[in-house]
Amino acid sequence: MKNKLFFGSGNAKLSEYISTFSLPAGWTCPSANECLCKSNRQTGILKDGPELKFRCFAASQEALFTTVRNARWNNLESLKAAKTVQGMADLIHNSLPMGVSKVRIHVSGDFFSETYFKAWLNVAAANPAVVFYGYTKQLQFMVKYRDVMPANFRLVASKGGMQDKLIGNYKLVSAEVVFSTEEARRKGLEIDHDDSHAIAATKSFALLLHGTQPKDTVAGDAWAVIKRLIGGYNAKKKNMLRTAKPIELVVA
Repeated sequence: MKNKLFFGSGNAKLSEYISTFSLPAGWTCPSANECLCKSNRQTGILKDGPELKFRCFAASQEALFTTVRNARWNNLESLKAAKTVQGMADLIHNSLPMGVSKVRIHVSGDFFSETYFKAWLNVAAANPAVVFYGYTKQLQFMVKYRDVMPANFRLVASKGGMQDKLIGNYKLVSAEVVFSTEEARRKGLEIDHDDSHAIAATKSFALLLHGTQPKDTVAGDAWAVIKRLIGGYNAKKKNMLRTAKPIELVVA
């Protein structure tokens, strides 16, 4: 695993055939707002953001599981050490699991810099048979590079961040967290239960609240109801690494 990034494989929501990549929740989310929460790297203790409406489920995972927290921080440190678009792109590309067909970018975390965003864009361009998809609140990158993003690089604007105005301005496909199926119906949105809407990235949709929420809050009460209906989530992991191979950059 030396000089390799960690990729997971599916979970209770996602197919085991979908590879997943994660970074520290909150710490790598410059545009997060309504869901901003960070888990202390050493202690795991959670700190909610000032505008919190619902807690990021990924931050709660990091608070509970030291191994999860460490894997995500190791990914971040390895990427920052790579420094350049080329360095990050090569690192990501050479860490992709063998035979992968779909990659969920950021079960936790976000595009923490423009250099990092461009690295993923180049990885997608170098692997046209693989679908790379995910949610982001770094909407300025979606807008700036939308004319050069390959068809297999599919991003959905995640509502509740600091750049939400760009969703309407540029008619971006978006996803928003709802606290009940009734709320989704009122807003005329289908709920994505398995990332199929995110993978298609053709129309806006809803995501049902999930993950432990603060007590005595609207989100906490909503999660108590949802949990009785759907239960919890259990992770599955596997990681088969490919041979190192440099890629030719499309965007430097």
